[in-house]
Amino acid sequence: MSHSKGSDEILTILANGKINEKYYKLIFSSPKLSRGVVPGQFLHMKITQGNDPYLRRPFSYYRVTGQKVEVLYEVLGYGTQVLCQKKKGEKLKAMGPLGKGFSAKIDKKKRILVAGGVGVPPLVFLAEKYPTEYLLIGTKSKAELMPRRELKRAKAKVLYSTEDGSFGTKGRVTLLLEKILADQDPDEFFIQTCGPKPMMQAVITLARKYGVEGEASWDESMACGVGACLGCMVETVAGRVRACVEGPVIPFKDLVIP
Repeated sequence: MSHSKGSDEILTILANGKINEKYYKLIFSSPKLSRGVVPGQFLHMKITQGNDPYLRRPFSYYRVTGQKVEVLYEVLGYGTQVLCQKKKGEKLKAMGPLGKGFSAKIDKKKRILVAGGVGVPPLVFLAEKYPTEYLLIGTKSKAELMPRRELKRAKAKVLYSTEDGSFGTKGRVTLLLEKILADQDPDEFFIQTCGPKPMMQAVITLARKYGVEGEASWDESMACGVGACLGCMVETVAGRVRACVEGPVIPFKDLVIP
């Protein structure tokens, strides 16, 4: 469900704090921002009053329970540095749900989710909502893994890879994916992926090698979030589209991968 220009909701923070080395969790309640959310959609948040930081920040939905919304985020830059210092009871402004989320129905195929970095939260959300065969999570090291308690509602076999070998399979998450596709009938699967660009490119390359369909949350840095500024264009076979409106979730077959 895509929204045209959204209007801001004023949110009151219910909780905001660190859950591990990598992630912070923000929780708020909103009838409007929790309505009809599809995993893969995002919120566009204005973190401070005034124009500092001037650009808003897009955040994937992590979990929606009734009117309660949870967002997991990493402190990566100035905007998230400000956000992580916000306390319970403070206010934020946000628009949402925005963008096109992941497909819920995937025609008798088994779902494989491939997640890395900031791509982990929306795919955990997807695995909680819809039957999923595998959830593959790749990180640099064990310290960055999402706490196990955060995964207990995921209806999936969860497999991990770490680049330094400190947990799960040593190497990149695509090793886990290739093993599944090589050992089983690839025609049975549908892949949904979200994470760093090089990871998603590797996933799409493997999917093409094995003839597997899928979709990727191909986010470009977004400024407006509502399709007006054209700053987040993505190359597709049909031409350039706006990640914030026609995406961020785009079928593999439509993406032009360098």
